[in-house]
Amino acid sequence: MSNPKIQAIFFDIDGTLLGLKSKIIPDSTIEALGLLKAKGIKIIVSTGRSYEHARFLEPLGFDGFITFNGSFCVDSDGQSFFRHTIDAGDIEILQHYLATEENFPVGVMTTEGSFISHITDDVTAIFQLLKLDVPPPQPFTKALGNEVLQLNLFVDEDKETHIINNVLRNCESSRWCPVFIDVNARGISKKIGMEQFFARYNISATATMAFGDGGNDIQMLHTAGVGVAMANAGKNVKAVADHVTGTTEEDGIWNALKAYGII
Repeated sequence: MSNPKIQAIFFDIDGTLLGLKSKIIPDSTIEALGLLKAKGIKIIVSTGRSYEHARFLEPLGFDGFITFNGSFCVDSDGQSFFRHTIDAGDIEILQHYLATEENFPVGVMTTEGSFISHITDDVTAIFQLLKLDVPPPQPFTKALGNEVLQLNLFVDEDKETHIINNVLRNCESSRWCPVFIDVNARGISKKIGMEQFFARYNISATATMAFGDGGNDIQMLHTAGVGVAMANAGKNVKAVADHVTGTTEEDGIWNALKAYGII
């Protein structure tokens, strides 16, 4: 494979940096990150998680964090420099829908913190999978008047289509887990987050690489000069990738970086 002049690499967390089952970062990935840093290559986290739920990676020396799928970007000093919230009108419309039509669980991520409207078995299971504490439930009405960066709706694909087409018309969704979707303001994606770092570090998209496995990684992999899908990615993710590597546990990140001569 050719050795592109890579200046920055973007990494998804769940299923990419962290193994889907092990929920740990392999030693090979930690070593690879150190080698990239030594070469002066920027390493940037790109996740649907909140910054608070991604900060455990800070000791590895990341040069920035794209969180909430591009809605909130943070520099290496922990200072936010970009945010984009969901329109307040959409929050009001969803509140009316939940009160009158169907009251499924909704995770709400605001500039002040996160909460979930109520807890079900699916909610408990996903937090256990991610090894995160379930936040205390609070009524969705608390979202009214707050700056909401992202919503997590615990709905199936049919309900997702209905909600995005008829309720949250100024939003778009992505799915990396069968039981819920990420909802962000329309036009917001990890691609938008990447563009903030392109400008901040004066680099072009062609000089970047990205690793991911979920539906919310599709635009990121398409935007990067080299997009790498993990083996556990879905067919729609692999379809946009330039390269498919092994799983996290199979040293997929290390092997892809070696294959391209980056390390």
